[in-house]
Parts: sequence; structure tokens; C-alpha cells
Amino acid sequence: FRLGLMSDFGLDTSDVEDVNLDDIIYIDTKENEGIIAGSNPRSVLFAVYEYLKKLGCGFYFPGIDGEHIPTSTTRNPKDIDSVKYRFVPTTRYRGQSAFTEDVDQIDFLAKVGINTVMIEFMNPPAVKYSHGMNEENFPPEPASKELSKQIKRRCEIEFAKRGLHFHDIGHGWLTESLGFDNTLPRCDKPGRPGYNPNGNESLYTKEQIDCLALRNGERKFVFGRPIFTQICMSNEKIRKKVVDFIADYSKTHSNVDYLHVWLADLPNNHCECDECRKKTPSDWYMVLMNELDEEMTRRNNDMKVVFISYADTIWAPLEEKIKNTDRFVLLFAPIRRSYSITLPEQPCEPKIKPFELNKCEFPQDLYGHLAYLKTWDSAYSGDKISFEYNFWRHKTYDFTGLETARRIYEDARAYEANDISGIIQCGYPCSYFPTGIAYYTYAMALYNKNLSYEEIIEDYFGGIFGDDWREVYEIFVKMSELLPADYVSSSSALKRPNVYISEEIAEKIPEITPLLEREKRFVEDHYNSDRRVRTMAVRLLEKHIEFVTLMSEVFLAKAKGENEKAFELFTPARIKFGRHEPVIRKYFDHALYFKALEISSKINPDNATYYMD
Repeated sequence: FRLGLMSDFGLDTSDVEDVNLDDIIYIDTKENEGIIAGSNPRSVLFAVYEYLKKLGCGFYFPGIDGEHIPTSTTRNPKDIDSVKYRFVPTTRYRGQSAFTEDVDQIDFLAKVGINTVMIEFMNPPAVKYSHGMNEENFPPEPASKELSKQIKRRCEIEFAKRGLHFHDIGHGWLTESLGFDNTLPRCDKPGRPGYNPNGNESLYTKEQIDCLALRNGERKFVFGRPIFTQICMSNEKIRKKVVDFIADYSKTHSNVDYLHVWLADLPNNHCECDECRKKTPSDWYMVLMNELDEEMTRRNNDMKVVFISYADTIWAPLEEKIKNTDRFVLLFAPIRRSYSITLPEQPCEPKIKPFELNKCEFPQDLYGHLAYLKTWDSAYSGDKISFEYNFWRHKTYDFTGLETARRIYEDARAYEANDISGIIQCGYPCSYFPTGIAYYTYAMALYNKNLSYEEIIEDYFGGIFGDDWREVYEIFVKMSELLPADYVSSSSALKRPNVYISEEIAEKIPEITPLLEREKRFVEDHYNSDRRVRTMAVRLLEKHIEFVTLMSEVFLAKAKGENEKAFELFTPARIKFGRHEPVIRKYFDHALYFKALEISSKINPDNATYYMD
């Protein structure tokens, strides 16, 4: 066999715009010879994985336990047919936030065709060691900033080995460049770790604090956290410090392909001084981006820069424009969208509200967000990527993964129809509970738009459960109907008058018990398999039965309006299920799940306003 770039073999690549960005998979093999090639080094790796799949291999979860690799004892090499295959994946950017100490997670991304990886923040928290929401079972372990940097560097090495596009940072530049510590916790809540009665502003000089955005007549941190805080963008000297800091970073981190330069997190927190009021936040943002481009050009640095339409910057600039489109990519982050639907069947014309400084009200669905994105066309005409949140807390409300899978499948088509060139998923890996169907659907939907949802379901469930896969699928479908993600979601609950109280759901939840009995029988009948991936998948079902049993009791109490009882049930359930953390850590993010579900367990009609704020 010969492996290499398509250009090495004189193969045509003229059907793609950019061979470094766009993947072409090329396979032309016979029994013991042939060519496996790609348009770039990453694509060669994808072509190898595609060839292995055509020989019967399957990649369903991270790690050896999540794979099926036929061997010479299970398949005769002479039975291997010739393979002729040439394919250009549907979507240019197929991405995932991928800060992890587990190399298997990164390895799996490449095996399912993910070509873009991102690490948010300069010092992302090493959450594995904190054992969040599970301290009763596993006390927190110290994890320094140095350890976080070590993990990040290791991730970068693994990305580079596979030729993946590396996207770096995001929030934090504005204050980091001025000497503030973006890892400082909230300091405004007595009794909470990090509480500082003098405010975190007391840690810095007056000159530094004067760089912060003026809000309500004061220059101070939002909730005491620099990373939530904007700066005085009209001040040219401050912008120069930010630009030089970013340009310096890009020079010393040449392995970065796309440097994300976002403003501070949280909405309605921009500077209200007289000079800053002369332009909208998006206009000032474009001024900063153009100044950054000029400085990087002066330094002969061609690194790509990503700016973001998020929070207040969903409103397009009124005057300023991106001058050098080739430098930039626009990231579209519809964080406030509903995850109950993709697009309405009969949409009304969306109404774009005029921008009002620090009084913004945001669209609540994807359709509305896309309308705001369209207004950016007058300021920028290059590639756009969506930054999505399916595998953040929204996945925790879906106890089967099927609703998330369906949403992602529909989202992928909606984004392509709206000229968005790809998706990067926010959040950590570990999105494979009770199965990896949601993540597998995400990867396949971006990779090949010709695959139907049903084909993806059969491919995945058949691979991990064998001939009887439809039994598990049918259980999951019914379970999702009885306890839907939209009901569990705290975001959705806060929009309902009775929050979680629901006679209908209270009547449905007991019907989950016979479904769990069916799931138990499936586990008993398929407990051990010659295929390791099927044994492992059934072990996860075993944990799923326990998880749903515990959580259905909590949400039955919620549906009946028994809020105190719900929280009384939640805490021991969290602790009991936490015993499994070391075993299922690769697949299940305990801290994220139980933090999100704890909020759901606490919300009731009397305190809903508090949680809305």
C-alpha cells in the first residue's frame, strides 16, 4: 500500500477551494496493494480510517473498549474486496472543544472525521481533579495552573500529530492583556469560596482599574471577575496594549491555526463613557480587529483570527467593517437559542430590535439568531462557523441522547442552508452516555449530508448492540416521550408559568418503570459479548438504568409540585451515582450533569425569578 498526499500521486484536487482547509478522501486499493491518499496530511489519516471502516472496523466510543477491529481470525484477508472511494466531506469545519487529559478522546475525534479542535482560555481548569459535585465520594485534588498548561501542551501535541486545525483561546484577552488574573472567582457572595468584602479591584492599581468599562458610574469587575468584564474600548492606548499582547502571543504560539479573539463573557456589560457611547460595541470590536490585523501584517504573521457574534455583538456594526476578510472568520454563537426545535415549520418574519446599550434583549430561538447574523453581511463576507452548545448542559437534560441526536442532525442541515461553513461544539468531551449516539450523529451529519438520520441510528446502534439493537432504540424512543429533555431543561422550565408542575408528566413518569425492566432484561441477555464494544455498551446501559431510576423519582416529585422532596431525593441520588465516576469518566461528565440537574431540582414557581437573573 502507498500512503500520501493526492498531489504526490498526481491526483486531481481542483474540486475544492483550499486543499489545506478542505478534506478529500481518496482510496483505490485491491487485496494487498493500492493508494490511500488525501488532500492534506489530516485527510490521509481520515482516508486510512475510512478504509478500515470499509473492511468492517467500527469506532463508536473513545478508546480500545469503544472499537471493533476484525482480525485475521475473524476475517480472511482474501475476502477483502477492492475499494474505490473518493469523497469530499460536506462541511469544511467539523469541530469540538477538546481540552482533556485523556488522549483517547482526541484520538476518537479524528476517527469519526472531526477536523477542528479548540481549547478555550489560556489556563482552562483541569476539572478531572476537582471531582465537582462528587466530593463526598472523591475529595478534590490540587490542580495548579502549571498542570493545566501541561495538559494543554499535551493536547496541542496530539492535535498536531493528527493534523487537526487548532483553534485557541476565546474569552479573556481584554483583561489578561492589562495584567488581570482571569481565573479569579466571583467575590460578591458571602460564604462562597473567593469572597472578598473589599472586591477583587483591591488587588490591582488604580491605573489598571481605570482601563475597565464604566458601568453605572463605576469602573469595576462584573461579579468580581475580570473575564466577565469589558474594557474602555474608545481609549486608543488601552486598545494598543490589547493588540500588542495578542500579536505577541500569536508570534510565540505559531502552532495555532485560528486564534479566537472574543470580548468579555456575559451580556449588557459594555462601557458607558461618553466616548464609548459614540459607537456600538460591535463597531468598537471591528476597530480592534482591524488594528490587530494591521499589527500582525506588519509582523508578517498570517495566522487566522476568529471574532464572535455573541451576546451584545449579535448586533452588526453600524459604521465599521472588516478590512481584510482573508484574515478573519466569524463565529456565530447562539447561546440563548432553544434546543427544543431547530427552525419553525412556518416561521414568522423575525423582528430585529434596535441596539440599546446595556439593555439588550436577545432572540430565544435559532431562527431569530440567524436573522441577526444576516445583518453582519454588510460588515464581513468571509467564512462563518457556528459555536454550538449541544454538548454543554443541554445534553444533561436528555436521558437517552436521541433528542440531542435529532436536533443536531437538523441543525447541520439548517446551518448549511444558511451558508455557515461548520460547527465547533462548546464543552468538554465525555459525551457518550448512555451511548454515543448524539456525538456520532453530530460527526456523521457534518461529514456526509447524504446519510439519513435512520441510517446513522442503525449504523451506530447495530454496531454497539448487535442484531437486537432495535429493542434498546425503541426503549429510548418511548423514554424520551415520557420524560422529554424540554421538560427537564431549566431553561425551558423558566419559560413555563408553572415551571415544573405538570399533571401530564406526573402521569407519564411511572410508565418509565416497565421500560427500565425491559432494559434490564436486555442487559441480562447481552451482558457479555465476543465484541468488547458491545460488552462495554451494555455496562453503560446498566449504569443508565440506575441513573434514570434515580432521576425519574426526582422529576416525579417536581411534576407533582413537591419541590422540597425533589431536592431531598436529588442529593443522595447524586452521591449514590457518583460512586461510578472513575469507571465511566471517559463517557459521562459527572460534574456537568449533576450541576445542571441540581439547578433543575431547585427551581420552583417561588424562586424562578432568582434563577432568571
